[in-house]
Amino acid sequence: MKSLYTTQDLAMLSHLKNALEACGIDCEIRGEHLLSGAGQLPPIECWPELWVRDDAQVEEAENLLRKLLYITGPTSRSWVCTCCKEEILGQFTDCWNCGAARPEPEG
Repeated sequence: MKSLYTTQDLAMLSHLKNALEACGIDCEIRGEHLLSGAGQLPPIECWPELWVRDDAQVEEAENLLRKLLYITGPTSRSWVCTCCKEEILGQFTDCWNCGAARPEPEG
């Protein structure tokens, strides 16, 4: 078993666990009850942790977690959908009209 990720946000940790399990990664959350000890213990020591049960799945889990947690910076420029030619505000990653994904930036 290996600890994969920790955060004070139990809802986020539960979401990540569910997403990894949907991809076939066997994992569990540990220490979720320690949050109530914050103040008596150092806060970061009370954060729950996401653990991968099978060591053979650790690398795959780390790669999936990186993709799940990847956040692009704010995009202010609008873009034009390559499928339906609709202009989309920059903060959106998919076309509201046809559902196509924003094209990758060139270069």
